[in-house]
Amino acid sequence: MDKKYRAVEIEVRFPPETEYDRERTERRYAIVDTETGEVLDDAQGYGYKTAQKAYAAYSYRTRDRSKDRERAERERTIAAWMKENKGFVREMDAAAFEILKGSCEPGIKMNAALVKEMLEENGYAGLPFTAGQLLAYWRKGPVYSRKKKKRR
Repeated sequence: MDKKYRAVEIEVRFPPETEYDRERTERRYAIVDTETGEVLDDAQGYGYKTAQKAYAAYSYRTRDRSKDRERAERERTIAAWMKENKGFVREMDAAAFEILKGSCEPGIKMNAALVKEMLEENGYAGLPFTAGQLLAYWRKGPVYSRKKKKRR
């Protein structure tokens, strides 16, 4: 996929903040369509301080939001599975603790391969998510067991 946009340097004028200040100008960046020259993103007229930030902001604004929904749905599925299989989650916690403590063989890490092996040993095959996705969600912390605080 060829990009049809690029970051170009622009001059942005800032009005004086007090009566004693002068108008100042800065060199900033905006995203421009390479074919038409149309400004696609200029941070509401302020521009971005670096070209890298301009590219990052534009790619975030134009990302495929359906993937966000898919990720959220997958995380709900993983959270529900972890809630139903708390014994396996405790086993993952214990394995991570043993690795951290250093009582395992050197070189063993808490990674997707180890989680996959643990899933296979416990008979969890054909899950709707991968071992890597489970590990990534597990690393976020005990989200599945948080209780809502009561307001007084």
